[in-house]
Amino acid sequence: MSRKSAERKFAREADSHQAELVQLIKQFGYAHRTTTVFTDFVEMAAIALSNSVDKPQFDPREKRYLEIVGKYTRDEVQLFARMFAELTLSFEHRLGVDEGLPPGTLPIPGNLTDVLGETYMMLGMGNDRAGQFFTPYCVSRLMAGMTIGDRSVAIEQDGFIRMEEPACGAGGMVIAAADALLSIGENYQQTLHATCIDVDARCVHMTYLQLSMMHIPAIVVHGNTLSGEVWGMWYTPAHILGGWREKLRQRRQVHAMRELLTRERTSVVPDTGVEQDPAGGAVFDSEVAAATVVEASAAAVEDRDDVLCDLFDEAVEQSRSSIFEAVDQLALF
Repeated sequence: MSRKSAERKFAREADSHQAELVQLIKQFGYAHRTTTVFTDFVEMAAIALSNSVDKPQFDPREKRYLEIVGKYTRDEVQLFARMFAELTLSFEHRLGVDEGLPPGTLPIPGNLTDVLGETYMMLGMGNDRAGQFFTPYCVSRLMAGMTIGDRSVAIEQDGFIRMEEPACGAGGMVIAAADALLSIGENYQQTLHATCIDVDARCVHMTYLQLSMMHIPAIVVHGNTLSGEVWGMWYTPAHILGGWREKLRQRRQVHAMRELLTRERTSVVPDTGVEQDPAGGAVFDSEVAAATVVEASAAAVEDRDDVLCDLFDEAVEQSRSSIFEAVDQLALF
């Protein structure tokens, strides 16, 4: 999408607070690059929210906050404060907070969106050279609706569902999942927990900021899903204040017990009083093993492309599973 097309789309769909956020970013003029201003804004805002609840990580993040602030004048720092206010007001508008909803009332579904992802694209920062494009929210919402459907077995069993995002971008898919839960009458603040990973620090800060604004329980990880490296972890206020560390630990224990019981039920104990028929029973000897290897090799030669694709998919899935397991170990124990 061209810059002009993005601007026209943004003008049609953005609320007044989103539009004002963009205008405030542009007020920095030529003194600072737009990309730098946006990147510094989301990082400072993320740090401000994190430091209000995540005390163990307060000192290094406060130091980083002051390093960023030091690049700007007093008037420019005030612009950052106004930008944070407009972003907050945009989410309050999307969630219906500014309409005076009674306490305990769920927000109206269908009004949420990926505010920062749309702003990023509108500012022209998503391009071939940068290599970053955020999925249009309407596509994310469609996918979330198809996945969640009209009910969730996981919610019935565990009280909530877990969402794992190996390349979260700005968090648009998690926002869409929250919107889909609202559409079936579920309070996403109680029935959804997300673990989001991205290799790009700016994406991590964008995701953390948006999910914190929506009070979505989440762990946002700065890491590499493929290599398994983890460089930083961000816990949303909803995760910390809602006691989700203990909830997730209990869920793991319950699932481990269910798996153990399932194995016990499905295990077959042979009757030692009945003589086994070698011809009719399960046989595995060197000849069968050799035949199996030959057949597998022949199949690999015959359809090598499919095998390579399967191996790649398997490697990606294994790395994806391993990093989410590592995140759980770091976050919960």
